[in-house]
Amino acid sequence: MAESTPFSAEITEEYICPVCQEIFQTPVRTQTCQHVFCRKCFLMAMKSGGANCPLCRGPVSKSERSAPARASDIDLEMRMLLGGCMYCGKQVKLHYMKLHYKSCRKYQEEYGLSPKDPTIQKDQKSTKCQDPKYKCPLCSEQNLSQRSLLEHCNNVHYYQEVEMVCPICATLPWGDPIQTTGNIIAHLNARHRFNYQEFMNIHLDEEAQFQKAIENSYKLSR
Repeated sequence: MAESTPFSAEITEEYICPVCQEIFQTPVRTQTCQHVFCRKCFLMAMKSGGANCPLCRGPVSKSERSAPARASDIDLEMRMLLGGCMYCGKQVKLHYMKLHYKSCRKYQEEYGLSPKDPTIQKDQKSTKCQDPKYKCPLCSEQNLSQRSLLEHCNNVHYYQEVEMVCPICATLPWGDPIQTTGNIIAHLNARHRFNYQEFMNIHLDEEAQFQKAIENSYKLSR
């Protein structure tokens, strides 16, 4: 395989999403007009009532509005090419550019995303119970809530079929920390689109859960 090499400004334009004007993240391609977008940008355009290509207004089939075709050729090129971050200049593989933005201080300053006052964050942490944080099983991204882990995996790793241990299941009282699932992305979407802790106290046993349900039912009936 050829080594990754830096790209020129002219080549950069080929990897810019026409919707968000940023480097592609999980690129997908329309079937009729063959235009390429970030998967998230395309789906958002379709959810807003669109039935046409966001760029040329060409027709988009009903099936691809919810399941667009992967632009695997573009994705492969982005995994091989290096590019300079337009904010800090650091050389990063194009495939990981948007992931880099999360740690790029100049990008955060540009869009007003700089970390808040640490003393305020400390006070906030001390006044409420923090949700569990997870590390992405497919890359180095970490400190993700359950919702943000799902969004991250769908945006960055959606087309990867990898056998991994589910980081969410591994932390549940009934979970097995060494059990793997054949397709981690499909598993996350099938099992973790909702948060168990929003509906139940996962640290209570079955009998305690039953008693709690009876008590809540009694309170509601009064």
